[in-house]
Amino acid sequence: MRGRLSIRSRTSIALAALIPLLIAVISAEPLTSIPNPRSRDGTWVTDMPGMLRAETVARLNSTIGDLERTTGTEMAVVVIRSLDGLSVEEAAAKLFDLWGIGKKKQDNGLLLLWSTGDRRVRVEVGYGLEGVLPDGKTGAILDAYVMPEFRSGRFDEGLLAGVDALLKAARNEPVAFLSPGSESYENGSWSISTLLMSLLGALPFGLGSIVGFRKWRRHRRRRCPACQAPMVCLAEADDDALIEKGQQAEEQIGSVDYDVWKCGACSHHFTLRYPKWISSYAKCPQCHYRTKSSTQTVIERATTTSSGSARVVEQCAFCSFSREYTKVLPRIQSSSSSSSGSSSSGSSSFGGGSSGGGGASRGY
Repeated sequence: MRGRLSIRSRTSIALAALIPLLIAVISAEPLTSIPNPRSRDGTWVTDMPGMLRAETVARLNSTIGDLERTTGTEMAVVVIRSLDGLSVEEAAAKLFDLWGIGKKKQDNGLLLLWSTGDRRVRVEVGYGLEGVLPDGKTGAILDAYVMPEFRSGRFDEGLLAGVDALLKAARNEPVAFLSPGSESYENGSWSISTLLMSLLGALPFGLGSIVGFRKWRRHRRRRCPACQAPMVCLAEADDDALIEKGQQAEEQIGSVDYDVWKCGACSHHFTLRYPKWISSYAKCPQCHYRTKSSTQTVIERATTTSSGSARVVEQCAFCSFSREYTKVLPRIQSSSSSSSGSSSSGSSSFGGGSSGGGGASRGY
């Protein structure tokens, strides 16, 4: 009798564990079933769970439509319930290429994908925009504008602020950041730091105060999480033995700085990563270090009547990655044509662009 009860109990537990998985499978949207907003009604936003307010969707459609009219850049904002078993990076890249976001051969597309059930956000960037939206800058926009609002449940505000910042960057306009993004070994310090920086920024000498606070936060005394003994930040000459070769390359070119803290009592150590706020280097698609440089040489300048072309050479300072391709420069929009001729309102789909593999992902 005990054996039977034990079997029944185990069966009940197993079924209970399967229920959330079955619900997730049922609620997941295969990528091919997600409505393309351009084909559906000529807009730019698909919100399958209905998470966004109507006025939020209207404003997103308006701002993205204005960007497409004036620059030719295309952006899709997609909200789904589940990633259907894919990572957010895989789902975004596949959806980007499935729809062909961005103009063909210009690859000037953007995709913001938000999976509400997985609590993940991804911004996928086309090749043609990687110069103005490298991975580090894209991630910094998510950290500064989207994630704080999402963690507070203000999803409409976070999406609007994030899209506005992304569109500014796509126009090559300056984007304001309270502080450069950095990884911290301690948990729970982000909200306090953000609050302090916001307060300091309101002071007459706010900029200097922020810089001073960042230096203090980076170099303050730390205790070993293993034995609680004081730790020491190693000198540059000593920390190379404890960081990867690719990380050493990032330090040599100045795209990222690393601090290695070591405990003198138990030899426990950890590494803190500090990406440079502004850098000409982006993440390499092959080795994934921030070591990819890109140079552009104009072959034919764009005019108000015809597009131009440029030769782009990408090389990695660490691995063997190298790529050359011809980039189409969009036709210069005159002030008179920007308000009249538009492909955004009546287009049946996106322009046939492809993903460059760049972008950034965040969870909340």
